[in-house]
Amino acid sequence: MSHFHDPAMVARYHEGPPKFVPGFADMQRMARVLLAERAPFDARVLVLDAGGGLELKAFADGQPAWTFDGVDPSAAMIELARQLVAAHGDRVRQPGGAGLGGVLRGWICRA
Repeated sequence: MSHFHDPAMVARYHEGPPKFVPGFADMQRMARVLLAERAPFDARVLVLDAGGGLELKAFADGQPAWTFDGVDPSAAMIELARQLVAAHGDRVRQPGGAGLGGVLRGWICRA
């Protein structure tokens, strides 16, 4: 079983990235600032691998006019993200594999 499907591991997920990634909060803040330089004031942002909700929350907290769609293959992580971003209401569409009306079946990210 992948740790992204293990309820005990998912419950502790938020502890990991800040511990293991130096400058994690600063990295998220910088990503938001850089995106804001190019995105419109009322941007609609797609977040891939949004399970856990850390990026969704960081971006939603800092950009109150933006709306978000998140996708992730893990149902347990999707639920964790839903809980984390609940305060942002309908600005954050429920993240999930079918979070885009069922039209997104897969994705690829090119660097």
